[in-house]
Amino acid sequence: MKISSLLKLGAFGAAAVCGAGLLVDDLLVHRKFELPETLKTFFSGTDMSETRVMADDLTAWLEDYGYERLTLTNKDGQKLAGYLMRPAEPSKIYVFCSHGYRCNGKREFCGFVQYYLNRGCNVLLVDHRASGESEGTYIGFGYYEAQDSIRWLEYLNETFGSDISIIVHGVSMGSATVMLMSGAENLPENVKLIIADCGFTSAWDEFQAKLQGLKIPEWPLLPLVNAVNKRMAGYDFKTDTDAVAAVKKAKVPMLFVHGTDDGFVPCDMVYEVYAACGSEHKELLLVEGAQHAGSIVTDPVSYEAKLDEMIEKYVR
Repeated sequence: MKISSLLKLGAFGAAAVCGAGLLVDDLLVHRKFELPETLKTFFSGTDMSETRVMADDLTAWLEDYGYERLTLTNKDGQKLAGYLMRPAEPSKIYVFCSHGYRCNGKREFCGFVQYYLNRGCNVLLVDHRASGESEGTYIGFGYYEAQDSIRWLEYLNETFGSDISIIVHGVSMGSATVMLMSGAENLPENVKLIIADCGFTSAWDEFQAKLQGLKIPEWPLLPLVNAVNKRMAGYDFKTDTDAVAAVKKAKVPMLFVHGTDDGFVPCDMVYEVYAACGSEHKELLLVEGAQHAGSIVTDPVSYEAKLDEMIEKYVR
C-alpha cells in the first residue's frame, strides 16, 4: 500500500475515533440526548418499571400538595428552577434535595417528601442545570451541580435568615454532588447534616466500572471522551468529580447509604467514601437487596429510623 494511502487511512481512523469520542460525550453529558428505556435498564442493571409506577403516584401527590416555585440564576447566567414545599407548621429546618443523572427534583425525591414534611421540615426540590425546567446544556456529574447547589443554600440563608438549619440530601449523581459540597470551603456553616445515597467515587470510576462490566477496554475510549468533555463541557471526569478527595475535608455529620444489589453504582464505592470521610460524625447504612436509588423503597423502616436518629442528634 502506498504511503499516501496509509496516511489517508490513518487520518480516516483518527477522525472516526474522534467522532466516536464526541458522540459518546454527547450521549453522556448533553441534555438533548435521552436513552431508550431498554438501554436505561441495561446500563443500570435494574428493572425500574415498578419504581416508575410508584414515582408517578407520589409525584401526582406532590403536585396536589402544592409548592412555591423559585428561580435562581447561577454564575453562568443559567436560570435554575426550584420548588419549595412547606410543612403544616412553620419550621426553621430546610432540606435541600439533590437529584440524580437525567432526572429532576420532584421525581427523584417524591419518595422522601412526605417523610420530611411529616417531621416538620421545609423541603426544597431543585432541577439541576440541564435537567427538568432548569436551563443549561451540559450535565456536570456533580461538578457544576455542587457549585449551583451551594448557591441555592446561600439563597436560603439570604431569604429565610442564617438562623435556619439545613439538611442536604443527595441521591445517585445527586449524592456525588453533596459529597463534593461537603468538602467545599464555602459550604454554609448552618448545614447540619449531609445524606449521600448511592453516590459514585468519581464519574471516571463510574464509567470505568461500566466499561469493565461490558468487557470494553477503557483505553483509548475513556481518556478520549474525557479530553472531549474537558473541551466541550469544561470539566474533567476524574479530578473535578473526585468525591473521595472532597469528603476528606468534610466536617459536617454525614450519613452514607447504599443498596447491596446496586447494579449501577457498585456498592464497593460507598466503603471508599465512608473510609475517606474526614467528619468526626459519620455513619453507614447498607440496605440489603436494594437496587440503585431504591433503598427508601426496599426498606423504608430502617432508612427513616436512621434519618430520625441523625436529625434528632445533629439538627434539632
